[in-house]
Amino acid sequence: MTGKLYGVGVGPGAPDLLTLRAHRILTTVPVVVHPACKPGASSYAWRIVRDVVPATARVLGQTFPMSRDWAALVPVWRENAREIAAELRAGHDVAFVTEGDPMLFSTFLHIRELLLAECPEAEVEIVPGLPALSGAAALTGIPLGQGDQRIAVVPATWHEDKLRDVLHEWDVVVLMKVARVLPKVIDALIETGRLPHAALVSRGTAEQQIVTRDLERFRDRRLNYLTLVLVGRPLGFVEDLLSNGGDDASPLDPEEAAPEDGQESA
Repeated sequence: MTGKLYGVGVGPGAPDLLTLRAHRILTTVPVVVHPACKPGASSYAWRIVRDVVPATARVLGQTFPMSRDWAALVPVWRENAREIAAELRAGHDVAFVTEGDPMLFSTFLHIRELLLAECPEAEVEIVPGLPALSGAAALTGIPLGQGDQRIAVVPATWHEDKLRDVLHEWDVVVLMKVARVLPKVIDALIETGRLPHAALVSRGTAEQQIVTRDLERFRDRRLNYLTLVLVGRPLGFVEDLLSNGGDDASPLDPEEAAPEDGQESA
């Protein structure tokens, strides 16, 4: 019988933010896989869960090089997927741990796609984790979305000119993967007038976390790959609402606010 693959999100960094479901799976599966940037190295995801995984489990570190040479990366990902497929075909359940949430910019997504091509009979279960952007919002006090505000989540390595368009057009912006392009991000924030409302979070909720509104201080500093910038609005939602509509203004029409038939209100 083919084993089951679990894509387990382990949260942004603090071990006590691991979900109960993730904890249950990691304490019962016989094989745990974690991604590392080079052979034999530890990984951020593994450091989050290493005190949870029992000594009886087999731990496999798989290499996922930090590169944008996709032609060179895909064969490495495929070999990793084949290694996991072999474990599944041997009847072993496998947990692949990834920081944050498995469905948001995670290495697990590459593995899932290639594994199902290699081993289509495999069952895959996604175990959600607290994403880094939620941890950053909690640490900085910047809401990810309130009322009818719009939120954009964008890799900071995206086109520089389009990045400025995003900062102009969206209420709340989360810029992921900023470590290597932080000077350009700061320049874009200055040009769009949004630097005063931005915060930088690196390895949020972990012991080594950096949380700051002083982005210029880190302009030329080398930062961890797990660094993002969260950009909020200049006014709080209610303050903005009242300034535009007065005390009687409401973010939602009463009919919009009412749940539809068959739906429960939050």
